[in-house]
Amino acid sequence: MKAKTSALLAALVAIAPVWQSAMAAPAAAVPRRPNIVFFLTDDHAWQTIGAYSSTLLPTPNLDRIAREGMRFDRAFCTESICGPSRAAILTGKYGHVTGAMGWLPYDHRHRNFAEYLRASGYQTALVGKYHQGGDPVGFDYYDILPGQGVYQNPTFVSTKGPRVIPGHVSDVIGDLSLAWLEQRDPSRPFVICINDKAAHIPWTPASRHSAMFDGRDIPEPASISEDRAKRAEAVNLTWLKVDQLPRWMTKSWGEPPAGLTPEQRRSWLYQKMMKGYLGCVAGIDDNVGRVLDWLDRNHLTEDTIVIYASDQGFILGEHGWFDKRWMIEESLRLPLLIRYPRLIKPGSAEPAMVLNTDFAPTLLDLAGVAVPADMQGRSLRPVLAGQVPADWRHSIYYRYYATEFAMPPHYGVRTERYKLIHYQGPVIADDGSDVGNSKNIARQIDEWELLDLQVNPKETTNFYHDPKYQAVAADLHRELDRLTKEVGDTPGKSGINQQGRLGPVTTGPETPPAGK
Repeated sequence: MKAKTSALLAALVAIAPVWQSAMAAPAAAVPRRPNIVFFLTDDHAWQTIGAYSSTLLPTPNLDRIAREGMRFDRAFCTESICGPSRAAILTGKYGHVTGAMGWLPYDHRHRNFAEYLRASGYQTALVGKYHQGGDPVGFDYYDILPGQGVYQNPTFVSTKGPRVIPGHVSDVIGDLSLAWLEQRDPSRPFVICINDKAAHIPWTPASRHSAMFDGRDIPEPASISEDRAKRAEAVNLTWLKVDQLPRWMTKSWGEPPAGLTPEQRRSWLYQKMMKGYLGCVAGIDDNVGRVLDWLDRNHLTEDTIVIYASDQGFILGEHGWFDKRWMIEESLRLPLLIRYPRLIKPGSAEPAMVLNTDFAPTLLDLAGVAVPADMQGRSLRPVLAGQVPADWRHSIYYRYYATEFAMPPHYGVRTERYKLIHYQGPVIADDGSDVGNSKNIARQIDEWELLDLQVNPKETTNFYHDPKYQAVAADLHRELDRLTKEVGDTPGKSGINQQGRLGPVTTGPETPPAGK
């Protein structure tokens, strides 16, 4: 009898937690709060990812996220430069609100999504590139690169101070991320931001990828020799051209062979640039795959939101250029892939216009955290569920503040078909040899450009002065005025350079602009 009683008591003890939970909870099961893995890379061009129809190199792990989730075909940044875009991603706000304009970090009085998630019970971690000045805010754990960091044997800074970690930076970031995931508290949801340095200049792949394109030429884009005579004058002033890659970017490549024609020299530089760049992308894909495999092994795939994005796009020879900054598609548009099996239909492709300011409110919404009223982005939750709201945006506002690289500040509107861009402000004279140290204003620019993405998808012609486009231009001016008021910006003849502020004063967090 005692044996039977002991067995019964043991059984009751074993099921007590389950019984108590059932009594306390409603009949319907409470949804599990999702984990979040947010991959953010640097200057990664969407046109190099297989899921975006690229054939330049295999990207099986990035393609897996798209295949098992959603690919966004019109995701854009608010300013195509690392710091401001990352600030917009963290805070859900434009740079003129947070102070993240050009080279300036955001004002940390503006809370980021990690702060809200941590306050709601999430474990938070950040590994890799931060690039916002000072120590990260809102993260239980961080291990970050100082500034841009380096590719080989990088220094990382944590709460314990700096130390050098042997290896390639993408692999080290993967190692640190997996180590944190292994030691996390499994009873609580987590968010980890895995911020790779790749594929930023100076394009140094891991040794295993350094020769992957030997004996193979990368196809040049048709527009690499584009005649920009039909574009605005402003776009012809910059030296950010493939055939003018400066020595401080290319010194590890050696010198081009003697006797090359200008076109042959440009092709030589293009091949060097692309093979280094794509080798870095291969390392990104490797380490994304390591984390996806870890989620599978730990049975967390179903309950984890996986986001892959870059801080902006990147120009890879299109228009004869390299780099970003410009309000052209290769620069303005960024890759965005999201997988969440509990919400997203696999293999979805979404044309809705998305901004990097949407990331923060989306993560909070999916985590069950109220989205603060001062965030300017919108939650993508209904879009992820395949139900784009009727009032979803049909245009976006963009502004580039900086003045270096002999290119002008500019701002504009992109609709589903058109772009209206105003190049307005100083062009600083420099030739790339000493970037950021010249304050000589070569000239002031005040010029408009209208691009028709349907008639001229390669963006080679300015239609602003074409009589056939005058009604279109008037509509775009009205839409641009509407957006500037909605986001609370006041474009003017100013910009930001590396030495400090030349432009407008930031709005404090106490007075956010109205509107989403």
